[in-house]
Formats: sequence, C-alpha cells, structure tokens
Amino acid sequence: MAILWSHTEQQTIKPISSNFDQTKFVQLQKEVQVEELQKLLGFDFYQDLIQNASTTANAALLDGGTYEVAGVTYSYAGLKFTLAYYLYARYVRVSYKKDTAAGFVRKNLEDSRQLDRGEQGDYHKDFRKVAGSYWEETEKFIIANASDYPFYNCDCSPRHCWDAASYRNSFCF
Repeated sequence: MAILWSHTEQQTIKPISSNFDQTKFVQLQKEVQVEELQKLLGFDFYQDLIQNASTTANAALLDGGTYEVAGVTYSYAGLKFTLAYYLYARYVRVSYKKDTAAGFVRKNLEDSRQLDRGEQGDYHKDFRKVAGSYWEETEKFIIANASDYPFYNCDCSPRHCWDAASYRNSFCF
C-alpha cells in the first residue's frame, strides 16, 4: 500500500513524540488510510489516489493550495493535513500502550501522570474534529474541481458523524 504522507510531513503538520516507534507510526498511517480515508473518498477514488498519488490532480489534492470559484479565491490545506490529524487522534489513544508477552501494559513514570480515559477521549475527539474541518475544506476543493476527480461520488448530505454542530454528542469517535 502506498503511504500518502511521510513522517517528516507528519512532524511538520502535527508532531508526535520523536521517541514513537517508526514501525508503529507506519502501522497507524496504514490504519488511517484504510479506516478513515477510504470511508471519506469511497473505494474507487481511494484506489485511484493510492495508485496514482503523483498525478497533477492528486498531488494538488494531497498538498493543498488555492483554487478559484466564480472569481473568489479559496485556500485549502490539503488531504495530508486531514490524514495527519486523524493519525494524531489515533496516536493519542495508543501511544502510552505497550503490547508485551503479559498483555497490554501502560508505561508509568515517577514524575508524570497518565491522562484518564475521559481526558484521553476528549483529546481524541478534538483532533478528529480538526481532521474533519480539514476534510470539509478539501472536499469543497474536490467538488469545485469535479472533472479532475471522476471517481469521487459526492453525497453532499450531512453524512459525517463528526460535523461541527453535533460533534460532542456523536458516538463516532
């Protein structure tokens, strides 16, 4: 599977601990792409993107920039920002867990305190909400440039469980 953003790009957009294992980072990238991105784009568009990431249209989608509609210029951060924030949300949930022969354990340090589940869940939801906002602006770019993205099937009804108005009450997190 082609990974659509690098560790360096992650660190520029939304940094994670420099001590986080690279193998686990790559695993989180794959999970985000399959679980989050494929749902947002749909299977066909997702397949096109991972197989043709370097085309002009797909590179613009990933990297962000500006576009114009009816004489108005809009900017968007790009799909890499969406992916980086989804990864960070997952990272918040898994970074403190260690899979050992004795099962999952938590690391405890003398001068620190683990976040409780509520705090951790709040952080997770907050970063998913940011990812959702980046997705919304990227989706507007896709819709404005629909001829470049023939595999995107826009269902423009409110379908995202993390929309800004009802996010805090959402079960999708």
